[in-house]
Amino acid sequence: MYPEGSDSAMPPADDFGGSIQSKFGTHLEGLVPLILIIIIGFFLAVKFDVVDNNTPLLGVVVDVFDAGNSQTKMLIIGSTSQDVVDILNDNRDTIDYDIRTTNSLERNPREIIANYEIVMLDQSEEASKEVSKKLGESIQSFVKSGGKFIIVKDSGIRRPDTYDVVGWKNTFGDIIPVECDRTLDNQLSCTNRILVKGKLLRQDEDHEIMEGIDVFPAINFQNATFETFDVSLNGKEIAYIQSSGMDKKSFVGVAEKNIVIGKSIYFNYNPGKTRGIFESTLDYLS
Repeated sequence: MYPEGSDSAMPPADDFGGSIQSKFGTHLEGLVPLILIIIIGFFLAVKFDVVDNNTPLLGVVVDVFDAGNSQTKMLIIGSTSQDVVDILNDNRDTIDYDIRTTNSLERNPREIIANYEIVMLDQSEEASKEVSKKLGESIQSFVKSGGKFIIVKDSGIRRPDTYDVVGWKNTFGDIIPVECDRTLDNQLSCTNRILVKGKLLRQDEDHEIMEGIDVFPAINFQNATFETFDVSLNGKEIAYIQSSGMDKKSFVGVAEKNIVIGKSIYFNYNPGKTRGIFESTLDYLS
């Protein structure tokens, strides 16, 4: 019992609040070393192969430490067009890219791919459209772990030494935003190259990739020629190609699929043809 009227019954309000703030600050300071220990533990776990270096949480930690680096690391697999190379060279301040063949990735694709934020498969400039099951599964794991993937036209539709596998499903699983179907004349749509004269038009009004771009070419009465494929949509359509012919037939132009925390973008034409759209795509994925 405290004497009646005694000020010692309860500490003043200011002291009470100050005590809470003091304790909170003390606890917060105590958490800092623990957080540093966890981060260091993650790096050591990766170094000694205890944790896969494609782990999303580790990617967040790396991003925090690498925040001062404004360049995005990008790997191009295959042989892309000179238009794409020119665009990448013009954006060297933000994109640090390497180009490698599929053969050079056969031994340890998962470990190599994990060093990049964006992977692009573009075999449009080479005859082979083959990707091994091992490389395909590594790309699939990369995307599902938070990686960003770009695939161009008919790249990766075949696997080496197999004649019963055509299309992306068997090699990449469900990460590709389009599918290869059989047409009315029993041809596979991803093997039937089509030249289309027309325009590329925006489908998704709010997508960042098409921000400020409604149509290409933007000049009235002028069309462009696209080498494309009549593939079916298996994701979200961002832009479409419309022929200038009487039938006004349309084809998938650019499509996207979100997989867990990763993204997959499909270009149904040479992305270097539309500089603005390709640069916006790189910004969107970076």
